[in-house]
Amino acid sequence: MPFDPSKPADHSPLAAAEMRSQLTGLSQMINDVVGTAIAGTSNNSNNVNTLGLSADGSYNPSQMQDVINKIDELITALRR
Repeated sequence: MPFDPSKPADHSPLAAAEMRSQLTGLSQMINDVVGTAIAGTSNNSNNVNTLGLSADGSYNPSQMQDVINKIDELITALRR
């Protein structure tokens, strides 16, 4: 049974089956919303491309800057 915000009616006696049904309906609504939100979180980083670099055998300031820039881009994308 789906959640019905009009139940239980004010000043009505409580019935366990009705309360259980209401709680089950709320639980399903919450699970759907949370599940949808979680499923979409990976999409935040979809526009961040890979570097496509191979590690340089020695310190390469230009390559390090590329890595730093990519990390900053990823952090920014994940904050949306």
